[in-house]
Amino acid sequence: MKKFVKALALALAAATFCLTLTACSGGGSAGLSKSFAGGTSRYLDGIGWYASDVYTLKVNSDSTYELTFQEHIFGTTDPGIKGLRTIIYTGKCTSAASSDGWETHVDYTLQPAERIYFEQHEKGYGRSALAGHMVLDTANWTEAMTSAADPENNAMDGKAFLSEYAETLTITVEDPSLDPEDVSLGCRIVELPELKLLTSAG
Repeated sequence: MKKFVKALALALAAATFCLTLTACSGGGSAGLSKSFAGGTSRYLDGIGWYASDVYTLKVNSDSTYELTFQEHIFGTTDPGIKGLRTIIYTGKCTSAASSDGWETHVDYTLQPAERIYFEQHEKGYGRSALAGHMVLDTANWTEAMTSAADPENNAMDGKAFLSEYAETLTITVEDPSLDPEDVSLGCRIVELPELKLLTSAG
């Protein structure tokens, strides 16, 4: 059963990754310029479950970005989803040739997010620092969100949440448009970012 669940987690990550790569440039969103993705799967020793993480960076023609993180948690005895967490950061960004020297790499510097949307559900997050079912949206903050994000002090608002978790990030991507003749290239995130909110949320 463990092999089945692990294979399922890897398949989900691969499927989501491939679907995202098909939207590398152009596409349905107005003003969308480019889209890049990356992902990983891991084993959660403490609870014996697997997690599949997918990151998507969308960069718009007006130099704004949307960075999305999705985590799916699977149990070892039940192939159903035991947890789903989605975090979406939006803000402004700049780009430059990558400092790693690769001609097909681009460094996107994401300015601290102007909005963070955070949603999680299912029992996989029952013991997290941000625990249980919740939706947090800094652009549409409510008293219920304050209670969920800051149960001890009941004082945090959307502005404080941004101040705590919005951060400057530099994400290196591989951009096939910089070398159209190289068919081995993909619209991928070269190295997955370390997000402060993930560390704090647990």
